[in-house]
Amino acid sequence: MKFLYLLLPLALLAACSPQTPPVSEALSTDAATPARIFTSGKHYQVLSKPLTEPAAQQGLTEYFWLGCPHCQNFEPLLKAYLAERPQVSLLRRHPALGERWAFDASVFYALQLGGNAALTDALFTLYRDTRVEKNQLPDLAAINAFLAQHQLDSNAFSELANSEQARALMEQANREMLDNRIQGVPAIVVKGKYLVGTELPDDIQSNEDYFQLLDYLLQKD
Repeated sequence: MKFLYLLLPLALLAACSPQTPPVSEALSTDAATPARIFTSGKHYQVLSKPLTEPAAQQGLTEYFWLGCPHCQNFEPLLKAYLAERPQVSLLRRHPALGERWAFDASVFYALQLGGNAALTDALFTLYRDTRVEKNQLPDLAAINAFLAQHQLDSNAFSELANSEQARALMEQANREMLDNRIQGVPAIVVKGKYLVGTELPDDIQSNEDYFQLLDYLLQKD
């Protein structure tokens, strides 16, 4: 199986951020939204070029990299938030900011395009476990083993990974990040226009604080 190495020139310094939302051992289970005010420029940024996709305007959009340890650590927090709020939708954007990011993005989008989005959690687990156990990213052999484990045809998967559809999705993610100067991952955009980035103020100290911020933005016009 072969993958397209997609290099998209991008005048943007984007990285796996050293700061992520706090994840406590006991995840908050209170989905009620408190009467708390958050301010633009401190807790969130208003995008200069809001996302126009209807689904993005209704819920959350996450920009991430499969190989980012902070994105991997952010997953339990994001999943806990969505589990408490099943009415909130999530779109995922995987940019291709270099050769390795493009490889990982092609794997992610091939899963999505093949109707196997339910395996995203398992894919994250593969990347996290490979990092923890081997201090490296999954190679092509590991991806092939993952496909075999889940009874996915490697040739069909490779075609999707190298398809124009996958390329277009990577270009979309890159363009949106560049247009809105999103310089680190994981980053969350709420309702297509409010960015909660990787730089969090001192008063966001817990899961509950972070959940309250997302709730606030989801209710904001």
